[in-house]
Amino acid sequence: MQKKLIAAAIAGALATPLAVADVAVSGSVRGAVKYDGSSWTMGNAGSRLRFKANSDLGNGQSAFVNYEFGVDSGKGSIQTGKTSRLAYVGIKGDWGQLSLGAQWSTMFNVVGTYIDKSNIHGGLGYWGNGSGPYRNANAVYVSTNIGGFGISADAVMSAGGDDIDAGTIGTNINVGAVSMGLAYGDHSNGKDMTGVGAAINLAGIGLSGGWTDVSNVGSGYGVNGKLAGITLAYEDSDSAADPMIWGHYAVGLGGGAKVIIEIANDGTDTKGAGILRLDF
Repeated sequence: MQKKLIAAAIAGALATPLAVADVAVSGSVRGAVKYDGSSWTMGNAGSRLRFKANSDLGNGQSAFVNYEFGVDSGKGSIQTGKTSRLAYVGIKGDWGQLSLGAQWSTMFNVVGTYIDKSNIHGGLGYWGNGSGPYRNANAVYVSTNIGGFGISADAVMSAGGDDIDAGTIGTNINVGAVSMGLAYGDHSNGKDMTGVGAAINLAGIGLSGGWTDVSNVGSGYGVNGKLAGITLAYEDSDSAADPMIWGHYAVGLGGGAKVIIEIANDGTDTKGAGILRLDF
């Protein structure tokens, strides 16, 4: 009898749906034809499958999760290993938010978004061929708002031991029509990073740019302007012999579909890509 009761209890528990609200599946499939200056290839351009969920904890608090899989649209496969996709869990409320996992870095959120607005060819000014942190694995992230200042910080803890691998703090502020971001990252390898970015809209033209510096390595910067769906950018870095000039044009087809064209020149070769993208 006891075994039957236990089995019935287990079956009932398994049959009860989890009380998780607002579960959503989304993603983006991106196929690209690329030219590297000498040859043409067709391949993937950052496709991903995404799961999101939110759960109401009461008293204005909620828990959330974001989990992405890298998808190779050229080969038709799920990417494995280190794919640089997002995977984190967190809680948030009126006080701000706290999250753990693989997520966007504070430096990129606060500064990098002003510099690198490309799909493929940008990032030289943030810092050196895009080697500034975009996404951080094994990261703790926290954000809040104090007196109108958006404050965010992260700590990367992957190597073990007593030290944090890297810690970054940044702020976003608005001064009139100008939005600005300032951030500083302390790295255990001595390559501390400082960055500043800003943006303004003048006569319908969106202008933005930023500067970054890595201790004992060098600095870089990038400026760009956008009008009628066309973005033109100039980026330079101590890591490169020549600057990168690139252009980006995106046109929406409706229903989440768009075509993106990018052309770039690094002083040696002219490169390009045509991307067909569908977000769902």
